[in-house]
Amino acid sequence: MKIDMLMPQMGESITEATISKWLKKAGDFVNKDETILEITTDKVDSEIPAPASGILTEVLYAEGDVVPVKNKIAVIDSEGKASAAPESHVTVEKNIAEPKKMESAPVASKQEVIDVTEESGDSKFYSPLVKSLANKHNLTMAELDSLRGSGTAGRVTKEDVLDYVEQKTKPQAAAPVATQVIAPVQPIASKPAAPSKADLPTNQWLPDGTKRVPMDGMRRAIADHMVRSKHTSPHVYTVQEADVSKVSKWRAIHKDEFKKREGFGLSFTPFFLEAAVKALQEFPIVNASIEEKTIVYKKDVNLGCAVSIGNTGLIVPVIKKADERNLVGLARSLNELALKARDKKLTPDEVTGGTFTITNPGVFGTMIGTPIINQPQSAILCLGAIEKRPVVVDDMIAIRERCYITLSYDHRIIDGAISAQYLAFICNYLANWDMERGLF
Repeated sequence: MKIDMLMPQMGESITEATISKWLKKAGDFVNKDETILEITTDKVDSEIPAPASGILTEVLYAEGDVVPVKNKIAVIDSEGKASAAPESHVTVEKNIAEPKKMESAPVASKQEVIDVTEESGDSKFYSPLVKSLANKHNLTMAELDSLRGSGTAGRVTKEDVLDYVEQKTKPQAAAPVATQVIAPVQPIASKPAAPSKADLPTNQWLPDGTKRVPMDGMRRAIADHMVRSKHTSPHVYTVQEADVSKVSKWRAIHKDEFKKREGFGLSFTPFFLEAAVKALQEFPIVNASIEEKTIVYKKDVNLGCAVSIGNTGLIVPVIKKADERNLVGLARSLNELALKARDKKLTPDEVTGGTFTITNPGVFGTMIGTPIINQPQSAILCLGAIEKRPVVVDDMIAIRERCYITLSYDHRIIDGAISAQYLAFICNYLANWDMERGLF
């Protein structure tokens, strides 16, 4: 039986990915779950396993090709055997036409043209697609190194290379020919038209004190996703204040034991994750979504946790079936996904299927946030910074550790009363933390 391999979707807003490396070639026998190729997106680098054992009979795209998600990229014959697949019977297709030679640009010498295996002198990383474009347009490594990348962490993108080639191949204005003519009387010259924004240089400071920097792929994806969310959901916000004094004391008692056993620190975030999950079980409408005029309830709580990736953007890995995990299990999953997110090693399953999201800008000192809903979900919980504040307790002033929590919700299916009850449940759960509870 022939099995089609499709380009996976590495996140809700990802529409395409680049094939960075094939680890198997057409005709090879592959085992199920064996990694056969590596892909790259603006958010995630990932290894893609074989969906079944058999012969890799068709490879439909080459390294460096940009492929839309859910497009077929390869075919595996699950009935094939390693010795039963002569290479002459294997189909290898290419979806990219041979590049045409440029006539207007000067051709570099053979020694100067970039080899796809050549590394930059200053250790810059270039994707296979960028190297392929450089070869196609006869760019030298020195030219490639001179480009200022607009991608993540300054990485040179396809657009950077194509912009450079376009500028390089523009015909130069011919020098004026000196002639002796009697100039007619000219009317007062009108003010020259201002250059269009498209003609302004990028990544350079202009006389007016500004510079124009193109968005990288991740920022464009986030921008599109956020605009779509605002157009889709009527956003409403509810804020309550949570007392986490007991949680803080319990954490102080157990954090050393936790770190010794687990190998990483116990932050406050898992406590909020557990409280949020318990509240979703009490108010399942907050875990639901909308499909046209239908409300879709979700049996499982798949908890998205926003992770900041430096100054380049964020990604939302998902803890699947978070309702089946205890505090330690949630902490383990959160730590593992956060590390993989920052290393760009998340799998497609780890960034899709979320039913509810939590974001924690409080770690950066934010007091109150009003985040945008992560579509197609219906709500997102925002955690503010935990601070010691004087409050009135039993008609006396006391010092308590407190923070503001915000629920951004879709008013099409969640009403203000439900949002208030949801937050009140979380606040009550945290304020009455069981001090006798064991860690494991």
